[in-house]
This record gives sequence, C-alpha cells and structure tokens, in this order.
Amino acid sequence: MATGRFLSFLFRSVIIVAILLLSFSIVSVLVSTMPQIEKDTSDRALPAVVVMEAALASVERQTIGFGTADPLQHADVPARVASTVEALPATSRIGRAVRKGDLIVALDPTDYQQQVIRAEQSLASSKADQAILAVEQEAANKRAALASQDQVLAEAELARIEEAFARGAAKQREVDAAKQRTIGITSAAINANEIAGRLPAREEQAFSTIASREAELTLAKEDLRRCNILSPIDGVLQEIDVRVGEHVQSGQRIARVVNSDLLEIPLRLPSHARSHISIGDEVSLRSAGFGKRFWEARITRIAPEDDTQTRTMIVYVDIDQDSDSQNLVPPGLFVRGQVTHSQAAQNRWVVPRRSIREDRVLVVRDATLRSIPVSIDFSITGEISQFGLPDQDWAVLETPLNSGDLVVVDPGGTLRDGMQVRVILADEVALQ
Repeated sequence: MATGRFLSFLFRSVIIVAILLLSFSIVSVLVSTMPQIEKDTSDRALPAVVVMEAALASVERQTIGFGTADPLQHADVPARVASTVEALPATSRIGRAVRKGDLIVALDPTDYQQQVIRAEQSLASSKADQAILAVEQEAANKRAALASQDQVLAEAELARIEEAFARGAAKQREVDAAKQRTIGITSAAINANEIAGRLPAREEQAFSTIASREAELTLAKEDLRRCNILSPIDGVLQEIDVRVGEHVQSGQRIARVVNSDLLEIPLRLPSHARSHISIGDEVSLRSAGFGKRFWEARITRIAPEDDTQTRTMIVYVDIDQDSDSQNLVPPGLFVRGQVTHSQAAQNRWVVPRRSIREDRVLVVRDATLRSIPVSIDFSITGEISQFGLPDQDWAVLETPLNSGDLVVVDPGGTLRDGMQVRVILADEVALQ
C-alpha cells in the first residue's frame, strides 16, 4: 500500500518536471527567434509640423464692428382720440404695403359728431349775441349823444336864469329849479355815456367768445377727423395692435409702419480705430447668423463721442435700397461690418489667427521649435494667396519676424519650446 502511494507521487513529480522543462524550452525558442525592431534614427522619426514661411504681405487695415439695421422712416401710429374700433379695412394686414394717407383703422365717430354739432350751435349763439350787442351799441351811442345835447341845453337855460336873477328879473326858486334840472340831465348824460363806454369792452369780449367757439369747433372737427387713423408715411405694416370692438385710449399705439427704402446701420467699432476711420471708407456688411448675405456700403457719418462703458465708437452706414430688390437688407437685421480703411496698403508681417497661442507663435529654427511673443496690431479677413493656406482669418503683427522664419500654422497642445520637429511646408500640403 505504501509502495503504491510512493510510485504515484514519483510519477506525478516526473510529469510536472517534464512539463516545466518543455515550457522553458518553448520560451527559449520564441525568444531566440523573435524579430529585432530596427530603430529609425532619421528625421522621419520626429513629429511633423505644417509650417509657412514668414514674409511681408501687402494688406489694408480692417476693423470689424457689429450693428442692427434701423429704418430711418418708421412710425408707431397712435390713436389721437379715445373711442371703439369700428372697422379694420381689408388692406390693414401685417405685411401689406400702405401709402401716406391710407386708412388703417376706423374708430366710432358718434360722440365726436355730436361734439361738432354742439360746437357749431355754440358758435352760432355767440354770433347772435354779437349781433344783438351791435344793435345795443348803436342805440347806446345815440342815447349818449342825445343826453349830451340835453345837458348843453340845460346848462344854457341855467345860465340865462342866473343872468336874469342877477338883474332882478328872476326869483331864487327859479334858479334852484333850473339847477336841479341841470343836475338831473347831467347825471342822465353821465349814465348814458357810461353805458356806451362799456359796450366796446363787451364787444371785444364777444369777439373773444366767438374766436373760442371757432377754436372749439375746429378741435371738434379735428377729433372727428382723427377717428379715421391714417398712415403717416409710405411703407409696410409691421404690426396691428387692435381688433374690431376694442376700446382704445388716446395715445395708445394702433399700428407700426416701416419704410425699408432708407436704412441706417450704427456700427460699433473699437475706440482705438477712430484715428484710422474716415467718412467714405468702404464697409462690407454680412448677416451675422446662418444663411449669410453680403452687401457693400460706405461710412456716411461718425459719432463724435466714444462710449465709456463699452469702449466703442459708432459709425453710421446709410443704405438707400429698392424695396423690390431680392437682396434687401431687412430692418432689424443684426449685421457684421468690415471697414476697409482708405489709407494705402502696407507691407506687414501676417500670420494665421490659429497660429497664435497665448500671444505667442512657434517658429522652427534649425529643426527646433522656438516660442516667440507677439503683439497683434489688427485682424483682417479674406484669402492671402501668397502663403498657400485656405485660412480666412489673419492677424497683422506689430512684432516683426525674421524673413524666412518657418511659422507653425497650427500649434497643437503637444508641441513645446525646444522640441526637435520635422517640417512640412504648407504649399506641399496644399498640393497633396
């Protein structure tokens, strides 16, 4: 029994040792037959970078600004009287063209018709009062003249009686009676003259009343006319704010009319561009959103002050366009404007915008990357064919480069100052 267990243990041990020896043999064979990797010490082992050769380029200074197209002729049409909307003509629909004087909304005129009638009656009554006053004036003047004549006669009679009394031909009671009559007649003459003197003032008052009544009638007729709300300009209806049966107050907006034939676009530019901007500079406009459209215009006005909060200046671009044109600038469109300055083109150092990282560019000198700090003077857009790149955005540098420097077009995050690299010219990439 013990011999059997020993033989079993011995057999298992031999098998294990044999398996181990076979494993070591296989590993040795695999290691000895492993292919050796050849180390490439040529330039192709270095990371490749696309470069462009630095050179002066003839460029025109450009400034980018943004603004919103605003129609020079637009009107928020208000109600001038308080009333109820009686009718909306068939032409009063958003998007319909209207002419100056066309009816937009009709208000209920009943109250204002009655006001016109009342004003006409008041004016007629005032004119009748004036006619009566004219008759009274004529009669008062005649009474005053008669009273004056009566006073003269009474004074003459008193003088004769006093003279007779002095000669002893008249008695004292006759003198007293003559004086009493003279006093009465004089008092009546004074009253008549007073009444006649007051009538011219009453006549002026009557004229003033008539003028007031005429003004009231004019206002009443004007209010009646204002019940028909008309378009003040030629244009297109942008909004209609009321419906039939709705009550409106005086001053409430009824509609908005926009004339898009003449627009102004206030472009906001950086304040530092003021020294380079002048009236007449070309402006290339494009819509700032999807479906870009392009227009050409010129600067017509320049605002004298800078905005201290945004550090911007405003230039105005006026656009005179045909409302039937297919390439119409719609009012309210947010646009991007590129101002090309009228100064002559200059030779400047230009690099693609994407080649600048943290105000530095990478150049290759002796197959080694060098990081150079740069300062941007201004940016331009468009293709520059001499560099053989498809880029549209370029930076014009204040910092000079060395002619022949190889500028890395698109420095990635793995490139570091001092790295050995293999250069590929942008022209070669474009040809592939």
